[in-house]
Amino acid sequence: MSLALWHWHIEVSSKCTLRCPRCARTEVPDSLINTELDLEFFYKNFTSDFIKNHVEKITFCGDDGDPIYAHDFIPIIKYLKLKKDISIVIVTNGSYKKLDWWYELASLLTENDHVHFSLDGYDQASNEQYRINSDWDSIMLGINTLRSKSKAYMTWDAIGFKFNENHIDHMKDMAKNLGFDQFQLTLSTKFGSKYEHYGQNDIFEPDNKSLISSTHRFERQITNLSGRFLREKYKDTNLALFEKVQTIGDIKPICHIGNKGLFINSKGDFYPCCWVANRYGHNKHWNELGKKYNLHDNLLSDVVNDVFWKEKFVENSFECGLKCKSSVVDKNYATEW
Repeated sequence: MSLALWHWHIEVSSKCTLRCPRCARTEVPDSLINTELDLEFFYKNFTSDFIKNHVEKITFCGDDGDPIYAHDFIPIIKYLKLKKDISIVIVTNGSYKKLDWWYELASLLTENDHVHFSLDGYDQASNEQYRINSDWDSIMLGINTLRSKSKAYMTWDAIGFKFNENHIDHMKDMAKNLGFDQFQLTLSTKFGSKYEHYGQNDIFEPDNKSLISSTHRFERQITNLSGRFLREKYKDTNLALFEKVQTIGDIKPICHIGNKGLFINSKGDFYPCCWVANRYGHNKHWNELGKKYNLHDNLLSDVVNDVFWKEKFVENSFECGLKCKSSVVDKNYATEW
């Protein structure tokens, strides 16, 4: 069993206008490089044949940045859509784009596409308690434009914090009134009760401990708002692959399933997932491998066929052992989005 090539997670830009306190941009700024992938990168690596034979879904979401700030983001989506009506997922804070930009994006998206707006508040004052420097008016402009001009599936994605824990039902009602298809409540791990360096008096940690992830992965609670459901066929794909995946030691590698998507960061480094790509200092082995498989220097088709990915590459990996323990990765997780 080798890497699942059908789903790709691409950080098309490491640039962002926000200063979220527990984003890697803020926590480990010294190693941050503001860069992006351009249209030529996609011409080179995501060729017509590669897309036709493999790609079904691309998730644009950054470890460091927000995809909407990539200079070539619209031309990249246009190029991909010309080759095949793949499913495009966009995860964004939604701030500072103008009406004509949202109009152009809406014209490219279909009912197969999915836009996540990351909103932790219910107005400017509440949202910027964590999403520092966000702009509520331009976010609402984007939401309303996409809802009126496209058939894309839309999700309001909120992280549970102390400042919003008593307003979650209100946020769900807002999401429904704005025409969102679902509300996703994300249970974070980045609180003082999980990691000592955030402190015992963590200002962000909710009092309701059910809003904190029970594992070392973010957990998600989904509420459908519209009666629309998306990509059931891809869930079937995940489940079919899950049944075939071989356990390696105590690890069930979901990079062989397609759950998170094979990861390419904004520098063009290739990783089996975004978890092993982080800049927090304990992934030096993986960071060196990412550079080795950089897609400015290598072709994507060559990288994914390297024998390394067919061997026991997850052994002795801190992140693989933490995130993909076979005792934790089950059928339900395999079909999550």
